[in-house]
Amino acid sequence: MLSKFLMSVLGLLIICSSFSQFSFAISLGEINEATVSIEYRNVTVYAPAVAHTDDGYIGVTSTITVTIQNNGSDRVFVDTLPLTQIDMQGSARLAVKVASALVKGDDRCEINPSEYDFFFVIRTSAPIIGGPSAGAIMTTAITSLLQNWTMDNKTMMTGMINPDGSIGPVGGILQKVDAAYYVGATRFLIPKGQGEYTETITETVSENGWTQTTTRQVLRNVSDYALENYGIEIIEAEDINDALLYFTGWNFPLIESNASITTEDYIDSMKPLATSLLNDSRESYENASESFDNTEIPNRYPYYYKNQITDFLNNAEEALIESEDWFDQELYYTSTSKSFQSLINSHFVIYSCEYFNVEDKEDYISSLLSEAEELNINKSNLVKNVEINGTISLQCVGAAQKRASDAELHLSDAHSSYQNGDFLTTLYDIAYANQRSNSIEWWIGISSYFNDSGEIDEGELENLAEGYIEDAQQAIVYSDVILEEMGKSSSYLTDAENILEAARDDKEKGYPAAALFEALEALAKANLALELADGITEDKIDRYRESASSSISESRTRGIEPVLAVSYYEYAQSLVNESSTDAAMFYFKYSGLIPGVLSFTGTFGGQSSRYIGIPEINISPWNQGIFRYKEYLILFAVIGGLGGLCAGVAIGLLPSAYRGQKEKSNKKMVPISTSDYYIKKTNDEYFSEDQIPRSIKDYYKKTK
Repeated sequence: MLSKFLMSVLGLLIICSSFSQFSFAISLGEINEATVSIEYRNVTVYAPAVAHTDDGYIGVTSTITVTIQNNGSDRVFVDTLPLTQIDMQGSARLAVKVASALVKGDDRCEINPSEYDFFFVIRTSAPIIGGPSAGAIMTTAITSLLQNWTMDNKTMMTGMINPDGSIGPVGGILQKVDAAYYVGATRFLIPKGQGEYTETITETVSENGWTQTTTRQVLRNVSDYALENYGIEIIEAEDINDALLYFTGWNFPLIESNASITTEDYIDSMKPLATSLLNDSRESYENASESFDNTEIPNRYPYYYKNQITDFLNNAEEALIESEDWFDQELYYTSTSKSFQSLINSHFVIYSCEYFNVEDKEDYISSLLSEAEELNINKSNLVKNVEINGTISLQCVGAAQKRASDAELHLSDAHSSYQNGDFLTTLYDIAYANQRSNSIEWWIGISSYFNDSGEIDEGELENLAEGYIEDAQQAIVYSDVILEEMGKSSSYLTDAENILEAARDDKEKGYPAAALFEALEALAKANLALELADGITEDKIDRYRESASSSISESRTRGIEPVLAVSYYEYAQSLVNESSTDAAMFYFKYSGLIPGVLSFTGTFGGQSSRYIGIPEINISPWNQGIFRYKEYLILFAVIGGLGGLCAGVAIGLLPSAYRGQKEKSNKKMVPISTSDYYIKKTNDEYFSEDQIPRSIKDYYKKTK
């Protein structure tokens, strides 16, 4: 009864707070009942969004009241009215994860986030598009509450939040800038890399009786749009640390590391594996070449088998040469990947040659298939029984489980091809599955080279995997909505959906670690679908590389070795060298997200936040809006002054009632929010221009 009473009182306070006067100052409170004391803090922030109306998309402003309450257990509660197009529960939960991981390592923070519950009350005047775009502001609000920092009420922001604390892409930025102006914001934070937008210009030319209409794309700057129309400063925020600085004046110092990404421990773990695989690849290629030379392979219409198998033998040799090159450059993970490709192709050639040499071909394939299944079962049982004790074993077991699942899928494909009489495809899938199964034990063994850190139990891993599956699903839906709005599509989104489906399957099959990292892959792909909608540039590649490097370095300062992230970073670097920029972008992005997930496992190094001060708004009033035409303004002011003097005399002679009516009718009416947009349709009322609020407090005073 006591618990129900306390929760009821707290709920009432939260709801009431959403209708009171808003500011970004943190509100403190306490409830006492008998010997139980509940402390809470709350803050209300603005989240710009996009709403669909009969006249198209417009910017709207949502209010999010965030409350943290002690005597909790890390639970997250979300109340949204009206319902958003995408569930905000996932964004709220991820925001809590990121904020909690950030403050747990702060020596200045005096509270344990896991002992608090988190409440979000979201209110907006119209159904909005997208929940993830509020992730960054929710993370900023939670961090400020946990740290007891005051937030600036002239700053607004939009952006998704990623597990590593980076701020992800969003849509409708111009509409959100519009919304920010109407609640008095003077600074607006947007995701890094979204400072430009494309505008479609339509031109009509008439000549000699003919009329021609053409359209062209023009690159515009968001900062120019905001400055010239509203006098708002635009800041591109790369991560939550940037956002905290502009909202609170506080940030967490980044510890820059000059150490190489590939450390001595990493090299010690990867070099033996790369050496072993390279030797196996050489031997397998030699065996494949010998078998090919000693086998009569049909090569006539309609089945040119010899030509096909020749291609695979050439591919095996090419991958072997690349593996040797990368090994010499000490990029051992990349070398193992190339060896893996060479081994698959060599074994396929060997299997194919044996197939053409035996009399009972179906029996030969059936036996190979049975052997491959037995190998996969043994290796899969091995990885299912490996205990996950910390972050190192989590990564290694996750990679091993992924390979076990991958082998199972190829064996399933092999069965289908066998039933359809496509024997060469069956042999390739068997070769692939065997190499995947063999690699399971390799990855399990890598963990022995590192000291495991952190504590992870089975229940926590299951919850983490499920949470990221939901986060990835939400990101995919959001990206799909925004891309459709932009009139674009992306193969990254299709990839993300397929990977997410694999994550769900692996979780059901008993591979939770694999499911976790696959969900993270899907999240990375969904982000890329938006971030790369306008193409890949050198600047984006450099930014992704630097972000991944920073995440890896920061993870090490926390005592966590992100071996999986380092492997993918190294592989991404090799892809850049091969000009495979599409794949490189993904692996840089993915390697940057992995350390963020590892930080949720409870191992944190010491750090201390510091107060720097909120940066001044860098806008000269004489270079914005109409003041760009200051020379003309001075001239008009002189003329207007003389004209106004004459008009004043004339107006003074008019009856007062008529004068008041005339003044009222001449006010310029502009909408202040979506609710006012709809009011306009019914009674033609707007806020007058002199009533437009210039601060968030003023906004609520005007709308009471």
